[in-house]
Amino acid sequence: MKKETVSRDNAMFFVVAVGMSLGTEFFAQAVLDSSMEMSQFPTDNVGQPGYIRINSSAIRKEGNDWWYKFADKVRSGFLASVSYGFSSATDFEGDLAERVTLKRDGYVFSFHIQQYERDSDNRFAIIDSSELADIPENEKLGRVVYLTITSE
Repeated sequence: MKKETVSRDNAMFFVVAVGMSLGTEFFAQAVLDSSMEMSQFPTDNVGQPGYIRINSSAIRKEGNDWWYKFADKVRSGFLASVSYGFSSATDFEGDLAERVTLKRDGYVFSFHIQQYERDSDNRFAIIDSSELADIPENEKLGRVVYLTITSE
């Protein structure tokens, strides 16, 4: 698969799948669940195959006061405001537009596409970016985004 195709599709995945997922109640619950161990949120609900693997344990480790303040913000819809950071003006990082860092209200949201999921004909195999050159142009890949949430 061409680098340009992967970059374009990565950017679109961030804007559409990740951006739309952030505003959902189910995603907010996945963020809260990720304070002790990584949680996983499927993005199929917005028409884009893939997953967001979430880790907010760094905030929990800062102490209960920090965690409760963050959890209250999440329950109040804070993540929807974070989703506004995804647009055509987003600063995508990396050769394949595979990273985005958003800062909002003292928190840092670091998104990184680290893996790709092949289609059903290829048994949904998980691959990394070094294997993309061998993928046909017409195959629709899912993305596996790792989200780490920390305080500034």
